[in-house]
Amino acid sequence: MKPKKEGNKYDKIIKENLEALFLPFLEQLLGIRILSAEKLPVRLQTTLEREPDFVRKIVNEEGKESILHLEFESEAKRNMVYRVSEYHGILLKKYRLPIYHVVVYLGKRKPNIPAQLKKEEVFTGFELIDLGRLDYQQMLSSQIPEAVVLAILGDFQGKPPEEAIRSIVERLRQVTKGELSLQKYIRQLNVMSGLRKLHELTVKTIEDMPITYDIRTDFLYKKGKAEGKAEGKMEGKMEGLELKARTVVARGHDRGMSPEEIAELADMPVEWVKAIILEIEAEKEGEER
Repeated sequence: MKPKKEGNKYDKIIKENLEALFLPFLEQLLGIRILSAEKLPVRLQTTLEREPDFVRKIVNEEGKESILHLEFESEAKRNMVYRVSEYHGILLKKYRLPIYHVVVYLGKRKPNIPAQLKKEEVFTGFELIDLGRLDYQQMLSSQIPEAVVLAILGDFQGKPPEEAIRSIVERLRQVTKGELSLQKYIRQLNVMSGLRKLHELTVKTIEDMPITYDIRTDFLYKKGKAEGKAEGKMEGKMEGLELKARTVVARGHDRGMSPEEIAELADMPVEWVKAIILEIEAEKEGEER
C-alpha cells in the first residue's frame, strides 16, 4: 500500500473539528451570527448534462482576447441562468479570459425567464483567512479547544515559540474537560505543530511541563524506529507509550478489528496502532518459543 500524503493528517484534524471550530470562529471573525447549521453533502456532482453548444476564442479590433459562448434553447427553462453560470465558472477556470454568454431562444412563446443572477447570487470573491497572520492570542482566548489548538498556526507577535507553546498547552488545560479530552487536543497540537516545523520544539516544551500526557511518545518512537531500522534492529519496547493505549489496541486486535478501526476508536495515529500490534505479535511469538 502507498503511504498517504503528508497533508492528509492535517486535513483529518481540520475536518473532524470543522463544525466545532470554524462556525464560532467565523462568527467572531466575520461578524456573522449563526443560529443553526445543517450539514449538506460534501461531494458535489460536477458532470454537466451536456457540453456547451458553441464556444470560441475571439479577438477584437484592439487585439484583446475573450471567449464567446452561445447556447441554443427551444424551451424557456427558468434554471438556464444557473446553468450558464456553471459554464462560466468552468470556462473561466480553463481559459482565464473575459466571457460573453449569449442564449439564443428558438421557441414561439415569449421566454419569461431570468437572464441575470440576483445580486446576492453573484460570485465576487471569497474571504481569505490567513492563520499565519492572525495574532495567536485571538485563538488562544477562545473557550473552544479546537480553536486553541489552531493558535499554533498563528502569529506569535515576536514571542519565543516555547512561550507561545506553553501558553497554548496551559489554555488547553483550562478549556478541556478531563484527562482524555486534554490528551486528544495535545495529540492534535503535536500534529499541527508540524505545519510550522515546530514539532520537536513542541515535544521538548511539553516534556518539561507538569502534565499527565507524555507527548514524547510520538516523536521519540518515530525517532527510535528510524534509528533502529538504520541499525537493522528495533530497540525494545516503545519508550513512554501509555499503558491504556496499549490495552485498547490489544483488545481491539484480539477482537479482529483492523488497525484503522482501532485508531478511530482510540483516537490514535494508525501508525502507533500498527507499531503496538507488531510488538504484541513479536512478544507472543517469543512466549510460544
